[in-house]
Amino acid sequence: MLVEGKILYDETKMKKPHALKLGDTIGIAASSSPFDIVEFKKGVTALENMGFRVIYRQDIFDKKHYLAGNDKRRMSELVEMLENPEVKALLFARGGYGMMRLLPYLEEHRFSTPPKIILGYSDVTTLLIYLYQRLDWVTFYGPVIRDLGVNTCEETKKSFLQAISQENPLNFQYPEAIPLKPGQAEGPLVGGCLSLVISSLGTPFEINTKNKILFLEDTNEKPYAVDRMLTQILLAKKLKDVKGIVFGSFANGNQPDHYQETIEDVLHDFKGPILFNFPAGHGKTKMTLPLGVPVRLDATAKKLEFLEGALT
Repeated sequence: MLVEGKILYDETKMKKPHALKLGDTIGIAASSSPFDIVEFKKGVTALENMGFRVIYRQDIFDKKHYLAGNDKRRMSELVEMLENPEVKALLFARGGYGMMRLLPYLEEHRFSTPPKIILGYSDVTTLLIYLYQRLDWVTFYGPVIRDLGVNTCEETKKSFLQAISQENPLNFQYPEAIPLKPGQAEGPLVGGCLSLVISSLGTPFEINTKNKILFLEDTNEKPYAVDRMLTQILLAKKLKDVKGIVFGSFANGNQPDHYQETIEDVLHDFKGPILFNFPAGHGKTKMTLPLGVPVRLDATAKKLEFLEGALT
């Protein structure tokens, strides 16, 4: 049993969801920011063309400034999708901001549902960390609805389908990844969007990184902002017991080598392996990564190998 602030969970008893089958129901929630309706409907059609049934509430299109409706609407929608026994997987309309506002309400809810596939990225990072650390659920870092219907690359679609339907362990080797520090390390994969990981610090929902492989990515952040966030996570001693780090896409107009130089500068004393430019997160290619599952990071070989399946 690990204790991190008020967080109690047992990594030896991670709860894995069932693999999806054709005809299974996928629910969609908008727990963060408003979204483009045309792109949303294209994503829904893409899921239906894959052979899944898709459901969402009609009030999913609500707006309140920078949020997809008020907290009450978004919370009731999220809980309804989590508790609905017909919903075998939950995806999200988009990221943005708003998930963190729902955490106090989630704390008051007593979950009765078995684990299901919860998949998203960006602002959804907050929920993925919460479900992993509060409910022992394996979760999935991958595309939101618009990413499945608008300019979707074949690698993104293939990885998504494998992650939600394949019980065997996933393996990734990416020739364009860059080893910043060679070597191998093993541990459960955790993390997500860097700015959201940083936002968890100092809260009851702070990410636990001890003996983990940490995955980090972000978008539209200048190199100096990435420097500041990495320095903060370093000063918070969140890298003290990290076994290795995988950096995903930092989608921006800046060249990747600017981020590479920043990471190498801030983390020059880090002892474990570091792999940079892995194709997951906000970039064009969005590989779906199970979180909470043990992996072997081989930075030298540019490989991320899952040591067990994420689904049952």
